Amino acid sequence: MTLWPASIEPLPFPVFPTCQKPMTTVLPSETQDAVRELILLISLHDQDAADKYWTAFQHALARTDTGCEGHMLLWPLTEAIGAAGFYVEWKDTAAVVRGVQALCDRVGLRVDWGVPEPLAAAFLAGKDVPGLMAIAQVSLQAAGFTLWCWDTQADAYAGWMIRSADEPVLARLAMQLHLMIDPADETY
Repeated sequence: MTLWPASIEPLPFPVFPTCQKPMTTVLPSETQDAVRELILLISLHDQDAADKYWTAFQHALARTDTGCEGHMLLWPLTEAIGAAGFYVEWKDTAAVVRGVQALCDRVGLRVDWGVPEPLAAAFLAGKDVPGLMAIAQVSLQAAGFTLWCWDTQADAYAGWMIRSADEPVLARLAMQLHLMIDPADETY
């Protein structure tokens, strides 16, 4: 299930943590409200954490060269949410295991990787990042959570975990903010 309008085409340039379209760093109030709501989902409804992430997001947004809109909001958002999200290079299987487990630690979950030592070289040698995210998704969904990824348009994977019950809200926010996101077991 892809959550972005079909009318949005991939950007024709490599994406870096700066924005391409000029605009002010003050977002329209509707966008601010939607980003705040998205941050609340990512913080798993922990209002104190959401407030901290919102402040960090505003600081990250202020550091961009040209401001952000649409899908480019995900760069400062990823910086702002820190440990409530993940960002891993496309081949870094150990980093995705550690990153997903850190997300799960927030709610006391353990991913069933199918082996006692998921960071063992023998296990990781036969895996790739999308495959590991799909394994994690099974454990998370059984516990009422869903792992989500966004298209970095680079050689990396980034995303967060939300409560599965919040998926309809996330779908609405993705449409409103023009975000290209997918469940982690359906990555590009």
